[in-house]
Amino acid sequence: MVLSEKSTTDTVSERQDYLIHELIRYGQYESDDGRQLYELSLAELEWLHIKVKCDFGRKMTCEAGD
Repeated sequence: MVLSEKSTTDTVSERQDYLIHELIRYGQYESDDGRQLYELSLAELEWLHIKVKCDFGRKMTCEAGD
């Protein structure tokens, strides 16, 4: 049982690291409320990641239409 808990913790940590790296690649260094990315929960990082990528996609669509 302890092994699976460790595995889950590692998986969450790896996902958080990935999302933080992706957000930084897109120029997002903090949350909308000013908190640093490392202060956010996994759910908050997932939400911010989706928002940033949607905003980026909208910007690309607008630029393509100009």
